[in-house]
Amino acid sequence: MKEQLPLRFRLENHTDLDDYVGVTADRLRQLDGIVLLTGAGGTGKSHLLQGLCHRSVADGGSAIFLPMLTSLDPAILGGLESADLVCLDDINAVLKEAAWQAALFHLINACRDHATCLVMSSAVTTDAMALELEDLRSRLKAAYQVQTEVLSDREKLEVIRLKAGRRGFEMPAEVCDFILSRADRDMHHLARLVDQLDHETLRQQKKVTIPFVKRALGL
Repeated sequence: MKEQLPLRFRLENHTDLDDYVGVTADRLRQLDGIVLLTGAGGTGKSHLLQGLCHRSVADGGSAIFLPMLTSLDPAILGGLESADLVCLDDINAVLKEAAWQAALFHLINACRDHATCLVMSSAVTTDAMALELEDLRSRLKAAYQVQTEVLSDREKLEVIRLKAGRRGFEMPAEVCDFILSRADRDMHHLARLVDQLDHETLRQQKKVTIPFVKRALGL
């Protein structure tokens, strides 16, 4: 068994693949090698990447989750291929810079040479990326292509119920409907609301009802 590598960024506790509603999580479970996950903001890309890392660590492997931020140095990608799984979130955020393009190109090659699974997420497809390094575009196009789904309101309600259940409290259907009718329907925002309710239910020791949600979330 390889030595565990520290996660570069802390994983959220409740980003299990089983919490993802839709077929994308099942497809990612079946893939290995170089993978590019695309989809609009709020469709669960970060959740899926973190869920893959949780699963890898639970299985005794090493995993690195790294959000791509322009404040980071491209050199941070050097040597990541020594992990069993590398997940790079929002690569489109940094790929306007030539140094990041070169660093990602070398990492993809290194991961291929070391049989390391590399999963990258992007809000845009490869064709929409402004890449000067055409060899990188070729590598990204050669990756397994997976796209997230846009969830229906019914599926978003199911996500809310799943997240609440894993935190140990029940979200009645009428409460989920109320939240969805009053709150931003972006899944990032909805997940944060569930986190807030988790905190408030523990603090106040009360069941989740519509009046409770109104007070706790200010809806």
